[in-house]
Amino acid sequence: MKTSEKILAKALFLFNEKGPDQVSALQISQELGISYGNLTYHFSKKDDIILTLYQRLQTELNNALSGLVQSLFEETFYLKLINQILEVTWNYRFVYLNLSSLMTQFEAIRSAEKDYAKSREKILSKAKEYLIREGFLQPDHQVDYQLTIRTLSIILYSWISDANLFYEGDQSSKVDYYSRLFFNVALPSLTEKGMEKYRGLL
Repeated sequence: MKTSEKILAKALFLFNEKGPDQVSALQISQELGISYGNLTYHFSKKDDIILTLYQRLQTELNNALSGLVQSLFEETFYLKLINQILEVTWNYRFVYLNLSSLMTQFEAIRSAEKDYAKSREKILSKAKEYLIREGFLQPDHQVDYQLTIRTLSIILYSWISDANLFYEGDQSSKVDYYSRLFFNVALPSLTEKGMEKYRGLL
């Protein structure tokens, strides 16, 4: 593994464990057993490490969302893709546990998160339209789907804080637990056909 990759991997681990504000670039170099000069050769300051990790998070999320769109007509895509998205966000959980301060500190993160929120809600709306058309969800006039989509979006942002503070179950089941929570928001909107399909996918 290249030195730059080792730095990013160690920084990600430390940021996730302690938070980026509690970890210095010097500490990252000491944990790796390399000189501080060697670290700054690859990343001149800690901010560069944070932004590089954030860019990787965005790339992985974009790949997952792209897969969601491409698999729109596959019956199991929702369960698979939501789990994948939750896995990615957990792997970079320091971002979401510190999102408010990071958005204040980095304009690039603030701008990207606003764009990502809009993109995510558009994709959820597209999925909603497909599910209504296929008879899995109730028609628009019977449900306030804007509220449902907004609630789902909030869960995608906040589940990590909840898991970090309150989840006491089997760690290997954590993503599945919050994935079910995500889908439970939409359960009241399912038709009988939708409920039958949902139970068959569990």
